[in-house]
Amino acid sequence: MHSSSSDSTLTQRTRVILLRHGRSTFNQLKLYQGSSDVSVLTEQGYDTARQVGNFLTNQPIDAIYTSPLKRVQQTVDAMLEHLGSGFPMRLEIHQSLREIEMLGWEGRSFQDVQQTEPEAYQCWKQRPHEFRLETPLASPVSPFSSVAVAVQTHCYPVLDLYKRAQQFWQEILPRHCGQTVLIASHGGTNRALISAAIELAPARFHSLQQSNCGISILDFPGGCLNAGHLSSLNLTKAIGETLPKLKEGKQGLRLLLLPAESAAQSVASLSDQLREVAIDFSLTSTSDSAQALTDQVLKQHPQTVQLQSQEHQFLLNWQRTIAAKSSYSSHLITGLVVAQSADIQQILGEAIGLNPLQRWRLQIQPGAVSILHYPAVGYSPVIQALNFP
Repeated sequence: MHSSSSDSTLTQRTRVILLRHGRSTFNQLKLYQGSSDVSVLTEQGYDTARQVGNFLTNQPIDAIYTSPLKRVQQTVDAMLEHLGSGFPMRLEIHQSLREIEMLGWEGRSFQDVQQTEPEAYQCWKQRPHEFRLETPLASPVSPFSSVAVAVQTHCYPVLDLYKRAQQFWQEILPRHCGQTVLIASHGGTNRALISAAIELAPARFHSLQQSNCGISILDFPGGCLNAGHLSSLNLTKAIGETLPKLKEGKQGLRLLLLPAESAAQSVASLSDQLREVAIDFSLTSTSDSAQALTDQVLKQHPQTVQLQSQEHQFLLNWQRTIAAKSSYSSHLITGLVVAQSADIQQILGEAIGLNPLQRWRLQIQPGAVSILHYPAVGYSPVIQALNFP
């Protein structure tokens, strides 16, 4: 499998499969989990973990790294029931893979935090790189008093998590050149790991969705962090989902982005997959090939409003119009967009604020759909999935 030649080493690819844990009790109750270790898997969480294990059963895996928290450990245990002979010799619990530190929010409901700490909540959702939490600490006893004096300090949870993710990559990538590694962790931790790999800023922490038992894939040519790119994001087909469930509520605008270079055979399969998905409109260029793909996908959707544009880079111009909107629909509107892969890569990169020089890190695959969700004004667009089969 491994060559001793330097040329071969440079062309070897390290593949990383990222997995979020299954549905937990805190997920069920809509409570902040953070790095607390009280939450455990629900029965649904166990079931989906087993489904992922079955999905990965023929995937060679050289090493597994996991978070130390129970909900991840339980996910891995359930998943490994189906890996069989694919079970790697190396499995390591790594402290850097624990979830983001949420301190005083852990165990509290989303609603409680939103109502009692509205400013902090808005900062968390809209400016995560500036989000900070106060940490009460007891100082050493003063020589002039027998009572410890409580002092306040603070931390920046998202920035601290990104630093941890960067250090993790620098540690483990050199160990696994040319191998496939499975990392089982948390939604926040996985987003930070992906962001560090594609150079997405902490300000866009909420721009990449990670569903329970969703699979994401990163490739590192030569095992190099600065060559890393995202091949797939948040694949949930293994657990029976037609499309990933919306995390920011069933509202706003959702775009299903299909490359115009897609083959007819793959689009036929996609048409069957989307049969039960309500598609309100389609948008494409006036080219015959793009319109043919649109017609093929929409053969099960006779009520869909079909729109065409003669503009060059119509998708990018339309995205900028959407981003400037002062309001979004209070219910969900879904559109199918057929465009060139390069245009899809550009719109996704611009929507999440990825540096134009780094947009190549989002790899677009013909025949697969990428999903972009605009949930509400003041909230960053979210890539729900990249290259969803």
